[in-house]
Amino acid sequence: MFSRLTQILIVVILGLCVALWFQFQSISNLKAKNTTQAQIISQQSESIKSLKQQEEINRQLTLEISRLESESRSKSDEAINSISHDEKSADAYNASAPRSIVEFLRK
Repeated sequence: MFSRLTQILIVVILGLCVALWFQFQSISNLKAKNTTQAQIISQQSESIKSLKQQEEINRQLTLEISRLESESRSKSDEAINSISHDEKSADAYNASAPRSIVEFLRK
């Protein structure tokens, strides 16, 4: 019916078609994986942007807290330094509290 050469050509062509089909399936799977990875990368990029914004906010808040703490420490040092030597050396049990200490404690 078919010559030997025709049969060999048909087998080769069918083999190439099968190989082509497997290659097509591989490419389709790789495209799907690529799309999934692109979505993951996009989500991670958004997360990184959000984390960087939060980091900047936290840095600013830390600087503000540090500044406020420094101001508070400076005020307490001023109140302590404003106590006279006589008030410091007086007997604390019978003496009334210095005005500067009372004002500092009220703050």
